[in-house]
Amino acid sequence: MANRQTKIGNTPIFEVKNIEEQYGLKGAFVKDESKNPSGTIKDRRNYNIFQEAHRLRVDKLVLITSGNNGYSLAQFTKHSSVKVVCIVSKDLPDEIKNALRQVAYQVIELNLDHKIMRPEELIAFAREKEDEVIWEVTNGYDEYYTPIIDEVFLETEPDYIIVPVGSGGIFMGLMQGIERKNKHAKIIGIGVQNTILSFADKLSTPWTPYTKALEHYQQLGNPIYHLTESEVKNIYNLFKNVVTCEPSSSVVFAALQKHKFNQSDTVVFLNSGKALI
Repeated sequence: MANRQTKIGNTPIFEVKNIEEQYGLKGAFVKDESKNPSGTIKDRRNYNIFQEAHRLRVDKLVLITSGNNGYSLAQFTKHSSVKVVCIVSKDLPDEIKNALRQVAYQVIELNLDHKIMRPEELIAFAREKEDEVIWEVTNGYDEYYTPIIDEVFLETEPDYIIVPVGSGGIFMGLMQGIERKNKHAKIIGIGVQNTILSFADKLSTPWTPYTKALEHYQQLGNPIYHLTESEVKNIYNLFKNVVTCEPSSSVVFAALQKHKFNQSDTVVFLNSGKALI
């Protein structure tokens, strides 16, 4: 477990000259979260969730996941007494469900297309004993993404940081980091229009607890663009070889087409990763 801890965060940031030249930017950088232990930015929150749950003798952690989040969390807990229960859509590909079963305590398949699951419902699904202590951890803990801002500003002074938006936790965590450092950089979010079964599957979410907060930050000049399915596929095909990514992380490069940048701008694209499943 200690070895996994030392690899979390402090991920590399590198310049992409061909994007600078093609789109006329002063600077274009990729912050590469695929270098975390499970290949995903989710490792940042999940390691800390596990540490706190283990300290407080929590029995189970339950979450809705499309793969990355549950896999990452279960990897951290697999040598401990903390059990992870993954709630997944019945429509999730079998290879992802089987990979989750390899590391999680339990994988429960539900029809998640139109029903918003309350935390108490998820806890009820995970409960086997009356006295179990169970945490629902689908959302929240976005403060564990704020160190990304410190890491970015050690390397460059961006005008914009581009992040993928599903539920919005990454967006909110980076906004918190910007506010704490009193920086003037803007956060641009890239999401999808299809909230059920997008090609960028990690970004499909019918509900988020951050709806009003996201609206607030958009009004302050931090836009969020939502892509059609054809736009998602086109961007992935264009940029999948720039960095190790999946459709849900490659969407950040759509900002080059969606947003009007100035030639004096420095832009950081957050590659949220490509998980090991």
